[in-house]
Amino acid sequence: MMEGKLSRELEWFVSTLAREFGVFVSTREVAVEAVELGIEEVDEWYLPLEVIENPVETFLYELMIVDDATLNEWVGAIIFYPDSPEWCLQIITKNGQLLYRKPLPMTE
Repeated sequence: MMEGKLSRELEWFVSTLAREFGVFVSTREVAVEAVELGIEEVDEWYLPLEVIENPVETFLYELMIVDDATLNEWVGAIIFYPDSPEWCLQIITKNGQLLYRKPLPMTE
């Protein structure tokens, strides 16, 4: 990532926490990790295949993790198809509980 330029995923996570949950955090507080996982490696409550247009064997995940002022752990995930920059699913959990899931249609 270029110095001073935030990723689109990080911007989404911080702004969605503020807008949807009233949680305000700095982007500098957020840990970010990218990982590729097979569908069998992810719990079905997290990634139910019926919400994905075209399920594939693996997905790419951009994970963002932050603790708020009262030490709640918030995890955001953007899920991608392996060969596409397009998002297919947005997820936010708080202390391991799913609070937000938004499937996104492919725009081909």
